[in-house]
Amino acid sequence: MFSIAKLFTAALAVTSVAVAAVTPQQAVDGLRLLTQKAQELQAPAQSISLVTAPLIVIGQGPFPLIIAGIADQTKTAHALNFGEITPAGDERVFNAYREFVHVEQTLLKILIGKAGLVNQVPLVGQPIAAVLRQLEDVTDTLSLQLIETVDTRSTDLARESKSLGESFSSAIEKYEGLSL
Repeated sequence: MFSIAKLFTAALAVTSVAVAAVTPQQAVDGLRLLTQKAQELQAPAQSISLVTAPLIVIGQGPFPLIIAGIADQTKTAHALNFGEITPAGDERVFNAYREFVHVEQTLLKILIGKAGLVNQVPLVGQPIAAVLRQLEDVTDTLSLQLIETVDTRSTDLARESKSLGESFSSAIEKYEGLSL
């Protein structure tokens, strides 16, 4: 027998996204991947100079690599969904998150330091600020997921998240000010 309630229930079941529990190792692996991507961007960021920065105009130099790399980090972070993390590995998840924050902050500090070098180069500030804003948004979401699910380290995760947010704000502020 056909019933609207059964049809509605079936449709709801098909369209619902089930969020399964994530093992601590899966969370650690995801955070390590983000950490690796941030670390790989440090060398191009270090290479920013008065000579290399203007190359953005012709799609060369470190900035296109940095913009693409940060966009890739954002895409990777979007793909991570921690949902519920089984409590067995809270410490490992926290340590992986703390390492991610440290490496990401190192990259952001490099970019902040280089912002002064490129303040006369057009077309640099806004694209960097835009991709940093996008990455900040997705890392905020991931951070909140972790804070909500890793109960034993939620205070420490919140502290790390706040520190990372401040670093993002500083970097975005520096690059938003770089325009013609």
